[in-house]
Amino acid sequence: MKLNTSVLNGLRLLLALWVVCGHFYIVIGGTNYIEIPFVSSLLLQPVIAVNGFMIITGFLMTYHYILREKKEPFLEKPTGTKFILRRLFRLYPVYFIAIVAAFFLVENMYLLRKEILEFFTGSSLTVFGAESKLETPTLIGMFSHLFFIHGLIPHQDSTILSVAWSLSLEMQFYIIFPIIFAILFRKQTSLRFSVITVVSVAISVLSLNYLKSYFDMPAALIFRMPVFILGMMVAAAALKKLKWRFVALNGLIILAMEDKLTIILALGLIFLMFYENLKPVLPRSIYSVISFFAGLLSNKLSKFGADISYSLYLMHMIIMPFIIKFFINLNYSKLLTAGLSFVSLLAITITLSYILYLYVEKPFIVMGKRFVATLPRATRAPAEILTD
Repeated sequence: MKLNTSVLNGLRLLLALWVVCGHFYIVIGGTNYIEIPFVSSLLLQPVIAVNGFMIITGFLMTYHYILREKKEPFLEKPTGTKFILRRLFRLYPVYFIAIVAAFFLVENMYLLRKEILEFFTGSSLTVFGAESKLETPTLIGMFSHLFFIHGLIPHQDSTILSVAWSLSLEMQFYIIFPIIFAILFRKQTSLRFSVITVVSVAISVLSLNYLKSYFDMPAALIFRMPVFILGMMVAAAALKKLKWRFVALNGLIILAMEDKLTIILALGLIFLMFYENLKPVLPRSIYSVISFFAGLLSNKLSKFGADISYSLYLMHMIIMPFIIKFFINLNYSKLLTAGLSFVSLLAITITLSYILYLYVEKPFIVMGKRFVATLPRATRAPAEILTD
């Protein structure tokens, strides 16, 4: 089966931009300021884009884990250690910068967000009907964020940097991924995937109301594990380690509990990776249009977007209030203020993200690979990843 993983580059950029645009729209008041038919409903739900990132994470982790099996047997303890270390070298440096910056700026960030709401809407109420909150940073908040455990501590999940809730969730997944992988791929893979799918969906549904009582953004892995599992199953099927009928059945169970936008996004992600297999049955004109858009998602610009997407995701909320406040002080109209703020936000955040990629992310990625290469290699032949 043909697989096009390069489209994930463009998709990661689009998802990051969805988050940025959504947060900008929410900060200036959302529909309390201006309602945009159809677009408003998308912008008010940037969490859907985060669901997309989680599906992609589950897919890529499993895909590369399987491809590296000969060099790094999944049953060897060093394999899991190497995997986690590579992720830490990749993610932590920029994350550390973002959390420390947010810690010192968070009080001003939220004070400005209140002023921004009042400028655009005449009220300090958010589009969701709640009073614009203020934050006072604490050492507990800072250190819980730096150790990625803020998503597990009630009322700490988004106190320093609101978007960081998903990083706690992703890190929880990274830590248990080697164990989950070893359990799922030793034998009876399809049965084990079915069991973990049903169990994770049940726990997710049952835990939601409880978690929402203590967290602004539920960031315990038990709540979002099903979407990671969906990505893992797609990767396993793509590499012929799982039959597609099991993916379809288990995917139906997972997506039945999700909202419509997550369902559309998940199916769209999968379709774009595998659409080439439908060439014999699709009309030539439709296939050409799909190929054109897939090409846009796979070009050099999209690769650049994928490179900066992580920093873009982390940094935009820190910068945003200060940029909008700058233009408010110029006493322009609301519409012009919003337009100039948005364009400036994209330009400044993209530039900063590229700088962080070049001088922080990229060097640490190389450093991580070198460090991992010094660790002991496998001492026995790789265990076979079974095919159902």
